[in-house]
Amino acid sequence: MKEKKQYKALIFDLDGTLIDSLPYHFLAFKELLLERNVRIHDQVLKKLMGMPTNSILKELKKHYRFRDNIEDLREERRFHYFKFLGTKNVVFPGVMKTLKELRLNYKIAIATGSSYVMYTHSTNKDFQSLFDFVSTINDVKQGKPNPDQFLLASRKLRVKPKDCVIIGDSTYDAEAAKKAGMDFIGATTGYNKNHTLLLHGALKTVHSISELKKIL
Repeated sequence: MKEKKQYKALIFDLDGTLIDSLPYHFLAFKELLLERNVRIHDQVLKKLMGMPTNSILKELKKHYRFRDNIEDLREERRFHYFKFLGTKNVVFPGVMKTLKELRLNYKIAIATGSSYVMYTHSTNKDFQSLFDFVSTINDVKQGKPNPDQFLLASRKLRVKPKDCVIIGDSTYDAEAAKKAGMDFIGATTGYNKNHTLLLHGALKTVHSISELKKIL
């Protein structure tokens, strides 16, 4: 960033940004598709990651003409995710330490396209206790790239959108941040590379959340 802006709140995406859960989400979708004799190219599926599960399922259903309803598909995918995740601790290295330091100077929140059930199963109480507010897809009618979750977090934190910065790994985070009138910092910890995030409006990118302390 050309100039350091004095932000008051940091709003984080979850999957692929704070926790290394994308591989398990990816495998869960692949398993769901294989059970319907569908083989999808990895890059095609990865480009969908970052949107809410229902949105991804609608895209897949439209393209591959599933007969199943969305809710049944969602429950089945969730079962596969829990199976692959198991009891693994998927918080990226250094994230807990960094969040504990950042929360001394900023209000911090999560805005995730995952459901509340997925959020609580993917993280532990120590992690969850670090945030001033958490928004899951259950809280809004439309998820990313719609800005509703980011604006909800802004209201709950009592911080104006212009004083918030979004940290996320997907182009959907970038698009939602722009629509919300918030700055965006891209994290290359997910499926999008540095140039892709910059192309979609990231002011800067980080290879690890721990780098935030140097650039904020």
